[in-house]
Amino acid sequence: VEQEMGFKCFSHFLGTAEGLGLIEMARDAEHRGQMWIDLPGNSEALKKSALPRPKPPPNEEDDGGVGGNLVASGQTRSKGAKYELDWSSIPQTPKLSGYAIYESMGRPKWVCAPMVEQSELAFRMLCRRYGTHLCYTPMFHARLFLEDPLYRAEQFTTCAADRPLVVQFCANDPKIFAAAAQMVCGKCDAVDLNLGCPQGIAKRGRYGSYLMEELELVYSVVKEAHDKARVPITCKIRVFPDDAETLQYAKCLQDAGAQMLTVHGRTRDNKGRGATPADWSIIKKVKEHVSIPVISNGNIYNRHDAVRCIEETGVDAIMSAEWLRRNPALFSEQDEGSDPFRMASEYLVLCKEYPCPLSFVRAHIFKFLTDVPGGWQDHPDLREQMQLAKTEAKFAELVEEL
Repeated sequence: VEQEMGFKCFSHFLGTAEGLGLIEMARDAEHRGQMWIDLPGNSEALKKSALPRPKPPPNEEDDGGVGGNLVASGQTRSKGAKYELDWSSIPQTPKLSGYAIYESMGRPKWVCAPMVEQSELAFRMLCRRYGTHLCYTPMFHARLFLEDPLYRAEQFTTCAADRPLVVQFCANDPKIFAAAAQMVCGKCDAVDLNLGCPQGIAKRGRYGSYLMEELELVYSVVKEAHDKARVPITCKIRVFPDDAETLQYAKCLQDAGAQMLTVHGRTRDNKGRGATPADWSIIKKVKEHVSIPVISNGNIYNRHDAVRCIEETGVDAIMSAEWLRRNPALFSEQDEGSDPFRMASEYLVLCKEYPCPLSFVRAHIFKFLTDVPGGWQDHPDLREQMQLAKTEAKFAELVEEL
């Protein structure tokens, strides 16, 4: 403000028409689910604005005690911090299990995968518009979710139409995962434990597929959340090179309390550009080995692949990630996805209704319109402008020009 507009201090700016407009914009954004930055309580501009203080964002509203009281020990906001809910304050209401959950969701067949910073609300709503039945949130870090309200406010947004919904966390501490799961109780249909991420960051953080060999720990993480959180627990896994180990792993998770299982038919090391196709045969074996719903993940490039996978494996549903990012209408019986420019334009409209960080939006627009006829690769000048653009309005202008 000082550099761009010449004001000597922020309070002077708040006393101007521009400052009052900023306050109004902030409160409007707050009502639409964006985080609220509290302005100085004694500011005369705030008093002059005569606007009522907004309610907390939907994700931060008081839930009547269902969330319980969070007790922290150790150095908070550090890796050594410990968190636990006061579970005595949480009503022990019954919760659905196994196929009862699947039925309550409407027997979903087509599923949007959890994708870090890419399966956010606006994208989920676009996928639902074109045939996706069930959506997963991006993976959230359970400890950060517990200790940082701003992380929760920015990362987890939802709405009444965003159901059925599964919230996914990475975690390696039973108490932290259970507390995080309880924190989203009532805002989703189930909570998923990420046991499939094969990336280096998961290895450093000791989560995802790097917990595969720690059966006792994985069992305890799922068991604690299943026993205490009043929301169903599910898991997403990768497979072992040995089928017998994979089947043992799946049965272990079911015994611990997992009510649904997503199986990515690749091993932890089978990743990146050199990855070989997912193995549907082991997914079929898992489906036959457990008694809970199973979702298949891997090798889904179009709706034909999805239908064929169900026929070959007998699974209950199909999950897509990378190719659904390219074509949000992948599961549609129509051919809307043949027009990626339409997908990009519709997504940008949804971003106005369901705001998210600009970096998420930019990544989606590049994914929609790269490697398509007339896309960014054919117009490097527009691609460079897109990389430098700072607003969604500019994004829309460039997409229209493209």
